[in-house]
Amino acid sequence: MKRFHRSRTDRFTRNRPAYWYLSAMLAFLIFVSGSALVASAQDEPHAANQELTAGISRNLVNGSEDFWYAHASLQVWEPLIKYDDTWQLQPGLAESWTLSPDGLTWTFKLREDVTFSNGNKFNADTVVANIHRAEQFSGRPSIFLGGINYPEIYGAPTSITATGPYEVQIAYTTPRPLLPYSIANHYSAQFDPTSWDPETGNFLDKPIGTGRFTLVDWQRDQYAVLARNENYWGEKPALTKITLKIYTDPNARVSALKSGEVDALVELGALLPAQAAELAQDSNYTVAAHASACQTYLGFNGTKAPFNDPRVRKAVSLATDRETIVNDILSGYVATGKGIVSQFNTPFFNPAPEAAAVYDLDQGIALAQEALGGQTTNIVLAFTPPSEGIGQWPFPLIAQYLQATLQPLGFNIELKQMETAALTEARNNGEFDLILANSCWASPDPNYQLGRLFSSTSAIQATQHGGYNNPEVDQLLAQAAVEIDPAKQKDLYNQIQVITANDAVFAPLYDQQTITAAASYVKGLTQHIAYAPTFDTVYIAEH
Repeated sequence: MKRFHRSRTDRFTRNRPAYWYLSAMLAFLIFVSGSALVASAQDEPHAANQELTAGISRNLVNGSEDFWYAHASLQVWEPLIKYDDTWQLQPGLAESWTLSPDGLTWTFKLREDVTFSNGNKFNADTVVANIHRAEQFSGRPSIFLGGINYPEIYGAPTSITATGPYEVQIAYTTPRPLLPYSIANHYSAQFDPTSWDPETGNFLDKPIGTGRFTLVDWQRDQYAVLARNENYWGEKPALTKITLKIYTDPNARVSALKSGEVDALVELGALLPAQAAELAQDSNYTVAAHASACQTYLGFNGTKAPFNDPRVRKAVSLATDRETIVNDILSGYVATGKGIVSQFNTPFFNPAPEAAAVYDLDQGIALAQEALGGQTTNIVLAFTPPSEGIGQWPFPLIAQYLQATLQPLGFNIELKQMETAALTEARNNGEFDLILANSCWASPDPNYQLGRLFSSTSAIQATQHGGYNNPEVDQLLAQAAVEIDPAKQKDLYNQIQVITANDAVFAPLYDQQTITAAASYVKGLTQHIAYAPTFDTVYIAEH
């Protein structure tokens, strides 16, 4: 609060009526309030038609034969259950979900005020139809998440029943306590059943969901156009139109932003860390990093020497200076990997020191010399060049750094850059020793994540020559999948993280963050953990 001091001239006015001071103060407040109103008005949407043009790195629409047709980032459809940016479950089209005491039946209570964008009603029958579609067309290819594997997500329910107009029950013969985690986001997407062909599962036209926007037009590798869903059941967004332009070249995306061709760069792989660091110096742009569902790690060919020896794998993990990679190569736009489960997965990340990724070069060198007998070993480190989406990271620079810093362990490392298809073939053929790789998770379900990473029957271990086969881990995964006591279940997943950290199945590098950049007049833009921009909160300020 300001303190007012009287001057000498105030002595001649001190006997004036008090209303003089009140009037002066009132005038001052009106002036200040008016100024504040003018300032805040400049940040408000300046037109009834709010349009945003954004640059993206990849196709977010894949057409009628894709299980989802369009990625969740477009907000054309909505799921039964969502998750927040710490992977905590949140209500979506389902208001609540409860598990029976025996762990065999899930009951979902649905919102009663929802319609699809064509005006048709969302209810229990439409939910049942969508789940049956997922079962009927399980395994259908998709550029998003590789499609849906119904047995992995839903298991083997004995019944899926509409027990009321807005209530659905899913019953099992064995407990499935993680079902809400499994189906969160993509795996409980809801579409109007009249929008797909019941024989083929293909969409008859553009997708009809309950989301805030509708898909108006799209062209593969070029653009997608969204319009606000005027029938949206909740609060409508400020944006009335969104045009998403695809630039696969990262420099072309930044040039488009600087030239004003686009207002923002959003979604997965929108911006390289070095580009973000440069743009952050310019007050014309707002640059931000957001927690991501993706991780980057160093993988091993555990089916042959030297990495079939856990001591050698452990030595590499110990000798990997993650902080230097994060700060010097990636400009601090990622989070240093703390363990094989992302630190952003707050329900299931194990923060115990026994599960942590640790840097200790001296210990790593000693362990490698013990395991390798002091001999120099030739190995191949494979990686992909920077590309779109999840592949945007500067793997060549990271590979060069690892080549130099792992040499004291006794490794002569050959760097081998390969396109994605060739690298996949090399993994399947076992033609590598080390690999730089990413994992992106559609669900916070720990069995989904840890099973795909560590199960002896997983693709990474059984097909792509990870070679990890630990019966104790397999048993813990099976036990945790049916444990209905949350505390006991969490303990089982904690044990798995400790065991696999000790076995050094992977060397975690960093938990990814997605980076957005926008012109300063774009307000309210953030990005969710599954890379979806918050188009629902964005508006364009006067400029």
